Amino acid sequence: MNATITTVKRRACVACTTAKAKCTPQAVNLCQRCARLGKSCIYLDLPQTKRKHKAAPSRVEVLEKKVDQLTSQLAALTRQSGRSSADTSNPLTNTLGSSSDPELDSTNLAALLEVAQDPSHGLDPPTSSVLEGQPSIVDQGLLSEAEAERLFMTFQTDLVSKFPFVLIANGVAAARLRDREPFLFLCIVAATIGSAHPLRKIVAEEIMKHVTLRVVARSERNLELLRGLLVHIAWYSYPAERYHPQLLLLIQLCVSILYDLGLHKKSSPNLDEQRALLGTYWLSVGLCGTLGRPIIMKHDGRIDECIESAASTEHISDKWIAPFIHLQSFLATVDEVYASMQLNGGTVLVQITRGALQRKFDGLRACVEKDISGCPSSTENAIRTEIKYVEMRLEELSLRSELWIAEPASAIRTTMLMGVIQRSKELIHMVRNLPVSEIAQMTISTSARICAAVGYMPTAVLTLLNLITDPTDSSVEAQVQAVVDAAEYPNVVIELANSLETRCEGMSAADKETDIVGSLCSKMRLLARCYPYQIRAIVGSAPSQDRRQDTPMIAAHTNEVAVTPPVWPGGSTYGDPGDLFPIDDIQWDSLLSDFTGFS
Repeated sequence: MNATITTVKRRACVACTTAKAKCTPQAVNLCQRCARLGKSCIYLDLPQTKRKHKAAPSRVEVLEKKVDQLTSQLAALTRQSGRSSADTSNPLTNTLGSSSDPELDSTNLAALLEVAQDPSHGLDPPTSSVLEGQPSIVDQGLLSEAEAERLFMTFQTDLVSKFPFVLIANGVAAARLRDREPFLFLCIVAATIGSAHPLRKIVAEEIMKHVTLRVVARSERNLELLRGLLVHIAWYSYPAERYHPQLLLLIQLCVSILYDLGLHKKSSPNLDEQRALLGTYWLSVGLCGTLGRPIIMKHDGRIDECIESAASTEHISDKWIAPFIHLQSFLATVDEVYASMQLNGGTVLVQITRGALQRKFDGLRACVEKDISGCPSSTENAIRTEIKYVEMRLEELSLRSELWIAEPASAIRTTMLMGVIQRSKELIHMVRNLPVSEIAQMTISTSARICAAVGYMPTAVLTLLNLITDPTDSSVEAQVQAVVDAAEYPNVVIELANSLETRCEGMSAADKETDIVGSLCSKMRLLARCYPYQIRAIVGSAPSQDRRQDTPMIAAHTNEVAVTPPVWPGGSTYGDPGDLFPIDDIQWDSLLSDFTGFS
């Protein structure tokens, strides 16, 4: 009987090895495959097999050698990094060491293992302020304790109603806030101190000192910085700069801090964090959209969660957050829809788009009206200004001539243009009739809405006049007069400038130009001064103040718009084009764009 299979200790036979087939022993010196195929089954004895493969190193041996080489190079690199601070030679000429260097010592290995525990790059940002312990403006004697407390109470009682996204807990006094959150206190002072206050520039520079040293230079991130920046941006007015680079930078820093703190995804944010999230959304979406910058934040589920949470708190001001956010979100939708419109859509596309947006806004306005019932008058005024701005924006498509190439003077467009004039005028009247105290505390958002109304109205007027001016039509003069009377633009704008300039009383001319509202008032007066000449350039002469009858065309397209005949500012007020006023030196389109783009 053959020996048992288990006694066979050789490897695969030569034939199976060559064929790369499985070699299963059947008997001594015979496998099942060779027996089945009738082949000669030859086994190499074990010593011969070992001698055959010993000459070539195995793959494992090769890899082990590579690991040894890399380990030696890493050790050399680590030692060289430790000497780099004392080495004055050119680092580009230093070698990494040969592969024959000793192995990693225990110290270097421990350091590498520690780094492996946290794969992020560099150190954590600081949690303490580099300005901690420095004297405040009160400690320096620039602002008295009594004045600081008064400004703090003004913020609590008056400003929160216009911007309910930063709330100071009840019972916290100005002195305590100054000690615990000095940057937030500084921003509250800047918001309430007034445009003509002698400390205004000093406070603004101190705020930027915090921003530069803490946020930019040291990457400090905390809720106090975010809340302070939100307050500062909401009432930002100094310095006035073309294209507002500093204002945009502060907005972007707010968004960056928000995401660095993880508030956009934090599972259980507290109320202050939720308000900060909503306030950052409101300011960034509103101002970036107005200034023509990309909108980074979106209205997502987290925004809705925070709105719902705020509405259920015991703080009355939290209930005013929802209408602010919902109106801002709708305006962001309007911007997206307008940006995506195809230019070849024509009148039909405008009608469909306008109708869909109007229906959505009607539902939103009904909810907003419920939310603002019983709120303070200052809050209601701020929200109704937003509503009026939305109404004006819904007619904005009439100003885009590329959408009306086929029917530039259609009845739909004429109606919308008259709507722009009327809604802009109503928004201006709302702001002009605000109490002086509210004008002094007006937010940057309201300033942006005013700018849009001041710019949209003359744009709509001049567009209408270009459409209805026809030398063969005997009723042209009456139509022109009706449009001009409906707008009464110079008077409206000058009255608005007079109202807004109450917050600049006591300021020098130079200081006034460094204030956003002050510089806008100067440009408003310039617009009113140039406006009659733009009318003359289209119709040949200024309309007579004695011709104010309505025309069938305008009456048919104004619907409920009531035309109140104003006194046209004719030659007796503004003079003729040949006067000393250098009208030819004024770039009207550039001046107008300063308002329509808030730039």
